[in-house]
Amino acid sequence: MNLSKLIILAAATTLYFAAVSLPSYAQDSNYTVTDGNKLDAVSYGGFKLYRNWCARCHGTYGQGMVGPNLANSLKNISKSQFFKTVANGKSGNIGSMPPWKANVKVMKGRDSIYAYLKARADGAIGAVKPKKAK
Repeated sequence: MNLSKLIILAAATTLYFAAVSLPSYAQDSNYTVTDGNKLDAVSYGGFKLYRNWCARCHGTYGQGMVGPNLANSLKNISKSQFFKTVANGKSGNIGSMPPWKANVKVMKGRDSIYAYLKARADGAIGAVKPKKAK
């Protein structure tokens, strides 16, 4: 095998393993948005839970207030990282988020809260009050 083929093979192998090792956040997107603001039942339930438990710190639509902008944060973290933060809380430069692991409603609704926030992070729905799709 000549040197140029060996270099191409090495580069292709490196690119393959780099791509495989990257987290796939798109797989975590289990939401449906229609007409700009209509959410599937699960994601809409997530919005309602979010509004009740998270909005006081993270803003009505995840745009940030005392807590960080979750519409931006979810562009950079995986679903499992989100779940870990919700359960265990987090301390940072702007303050502390309490752990929610003792809150049964939040813990049972983590998937739906994540779906709503992921729709916001992906730009599928803006900072608007969503409606439940029929």
